[in-house]
Parts: sequence; C-alpha cells; structure tokens
Amino acid sequence: MRRLKEQTGLYLYPMHRLDRPVSGIVIFALSSEAARALQEHWTDPTTIKEYITLVRGVLDSPGRFDFALTDDSGIKREAVTNYWPLASVNELTLCKVRIDTGRKHQIRRHFARRCHGVIGDTAHGKGKINQFFRDHYQLNRIFLHCHFFSFQHPFTQEIINIDCPLPEELTNVLQKLGLEQKE
Repeated sequence: MRRLKEQTGLYLYPMHRLDRPVSGIVIFALSSEAARALQEHWTDPTTIKEYITLVRGVLDSPGRFDFALTDDSGIKREAVTNYWPLASVNELTLCKVRIDTGRKHQIRRHFARRCHGVIGDTAHGKGKINQFFRDHYQLNRIFLHCHFFSFQHPFTQEIINIDCPLPEELTNVLQKLGLEQKE
C-alpha cells in the first residue's frame, strides 16, 4: 500500500486481497465512498473473480466445492468454489476457477481437501511434489493466478472487465509440461 501511494500520490482503498504467493488482479477504490459502494455489491453474482490454477490429479469435468471453511476465529463460514478443467497431463489438471465467496486460502483449501492440491502451495500442498516442481520446472511459487475480474462500477453502473495474462514463470511451466491453456 505504501509503495502504491508513493507511485500514484493517492490513498487507495483495497477491495480484496490475494495471498502473498498468488499473482494477478487486485482492485483498489480511489475513495472511501467508492469502496463502500463497491463493497455493497462485492458478493453479487454480477461480480466475477476468476483464477487459473494447476492442481494434482485429473479432473475430467466441471465441478463445485460447496462446503464451509473455518476462519481464523474458529467459525465455519460458507465457501463456494466452481472450477472448469482446461487441460490435463501427467496426473495434473489446469483449471479455471471462479469463487462465489472470498475466504482465506479458499481455493487452496477446497482443492486440497479433495486431494487435488494446488501445485506449489506450501501451506496446503505436498512438499515432495512442490520440490519436484522447483527442481524440474523452476517453479518457486504457487501456481495460482487471478486472471479475470468483472464488476459493476458503483457510480456509473458500467460493467468493468479486467484481464491479466499468466506471468511468464507460469506460462513457462505450462510450455514445459506441453499444456496449452484452452477456454
């Protein structure tokens, strides 16, 4: 936040967060009024938050994880994660993921609980597999990227669509695996 304030000269209001090792889109409001107005519609079905991830195992068809996750206070909170397989190779599946809720480590925890841990996830994944990807694919991070965000502007009502391509370090892994991202 400090760095962004220095770069823009503005105080910015973060609308959501990404876990530290996750790349992609982060939305900021320019005023507290805009942040409040946007927050009112943040969980509407019209607000779309999509990620690309590489997980263990083969997923053949689209699916949904719809089970509660415990928050830091020990309270179970509703959590819904939808996914669409894009490509599979060597017991790995590249997926597009859309979250309906925003819980801490939601995607990572949902996939891990169904034995499809996110590649590179040091908190919920498999250490031996992560080490293999570090050694053979130079993947020193989690394979999770927020690639698309869509929301209604709180004042103009215009639909804002933001795309963010996969960073080179993730596309390099896909190329080495022979996976092509299809949508």
